[in-house]
Amino acid sequence: MTAFKNTEIIKFTARRKDYIYGDRNWGKWQQPVTIQEYGAINKISISPCDPHYFAITSSSKVLIYDPVVKDVFKTLANFKEAAFGAKFRRDGKLLCAGTSEGEIKVFDITTKTMLRILKGHTAATHRCEFTSDNYHVVSFCDDKTVGIWDLATETRTNTLTGHTDYVRCGVTASGGSDLLVSGSYDQTVALWDKRTPGKPVVQINHGAPVEDVILLSGDSLAVSAGGNHIKIWDLTAGGKRLTSVSPHHKTVTSLCLADGGQSIISASLDRQVKRISTSDFSTTGSMSFPSSVLSVDVHPNNNYVVAGMADGLVQIIERKKELSKDEKTASRRRSNRYRQFTHFTANTEDILVKEEKKRKEAPYDSFLRKYEYTQALDYALNKARVNPSLLHSVLFELMRREGLQKALAGRDEESIKKIINYIYSHLKDPRFQAVLLHVANMLVDMYMVTQGGTSEPIMKSFSVILLTCLEKKLQVDKDLIKLQGCIDLVLATADTGHQNTRIEKELLMKKS
Repeated sequence: MTAFKNTEIIKFTARRKDYIYGDRNWGKWQQPVTIQEYGAINKISISPCDPHYFAITSSSKVLIYDPVVKDVFKTLANFKEAAFGAKFRRDGKLLCAGTSEGEIKVFDITTKTMLRILKGHTAATHRCEFTSDNYHVVSFCDDKTVGIWDLATETRTNTLTGHTDYVRCGVTASGGSDLLVSGSYDQTVALWDKRTPGKPVVQINHGAPVEDVILLSGDSLAVSAGGNHIKIWDLTAGGKRLTSVSPHHKTVTSLCLADGGQSIISASLDRQVKRISTSDFSTTGSMSFPSSVLSVDVHPNNNYVVAGMADGLVQIIERKKELSKDEKTASRRRSNRYRQFTHFTANTEDILVKEEKKRKEAPYDSFLRKYEYTQALDYALNKARVNPSLLHSVLFELMRREGLQKALAGRDEESIKKIINYIYSHLKDPRFQAVLLHVANMLVDMYMVTQGGTSEPIMKSFSVILLTCLEKKLQVDKDLIKLQGCIDLVLATADTGHQNTRIEKELLMKKS
């Protein structure tokens, strides 16, 4: 007597609703290294030059960390009260930081020497940044102004006025030293040109107090964060809004670039850091942190991410290093060395008999082997929420055995509702449609046509749930047909002007 053949569970290609943790994810990361500071971390800045030190601005000091040993390399404590927004120069040699008194202090990284104190603001300076020529510093201050300072003479060369509230963020253009962008709590983003300091070249209404602003590669697109919205603006088109995304459900506090400018990294009070692609502005990565994130920055080569939080925590997360081919070969040899005494090598005249592994029979196979089709379907129904492919495979097996009608017959209202709900949830999935349409037709024939005394709840399930599902399915089909027509129109338009004018066209026309 032959052994009972187990039911084959149909395996489908994975269909993910999003790609946050899918194969488009941010990569594999190690466990974070956590540092505790005394005050909230208002700014994280990673040096653009090797060895890529990162500066942590907290309380009344700026700590410069060595990313290799994860320890303090330099401590800058020349501040009377609070320090704000420390930022490296593009060559990594100098660092500027704002103060609660409105001063901007410039330090030499190697010697910790304070080279300049730029005085002139009347309120706290929360952000400052070097221009691309490395000879000027731009400050963004709570006195509603933007200051431009000359490092050589230690004087303010321009004062940009146009905001009506605190200016809490800003960025200088990488392609030239004349352009800069500022963001204010008056809900506006302003593009400035140092050559015309009287008023902004472009002023944009974000719709919420602006917490951070950055420029994408090429300096033609600006990205602003305010509230839980991140908005992208085309500066060359007069500040036209290209799109708006809301990957967070609380205030977005910080923005930076990653992947060579191909991704936007956003941090929020919801304790999440998101990675947004600049190609279609979809969320392609996510990280969770133990507290509200106030600032984040990413290594230029994506080797690590540093995030500072409201409770003084700083977490450094490094990317896992992938082994090279040589390292994988060496690891394989080491593992083989331990197996050499237990590994058996057969001779040419030996006959190897593979031992069959005894497979434990699944409950639904046990029911099917005993021709208990109703119990097999009941078991699969109870597992449908976790494993819909199991129920689909059991239904397919019952159809093959011509036992589906027997399994569906004589069911109570609760059991019928379970089957209808499963059909409703998966009928739009093209993987399940063929089987589920057959099951739905059989249910209609059994419980609506042949039985005149069908109860009101079952009739309602059929009329409301099943008919609604079928209407949605028809609407999806109509939308697909319309989409196909649009695609054909686009392709036909693209081919216009590229028709074949060679002699082959005449030959084909003669043959036709």
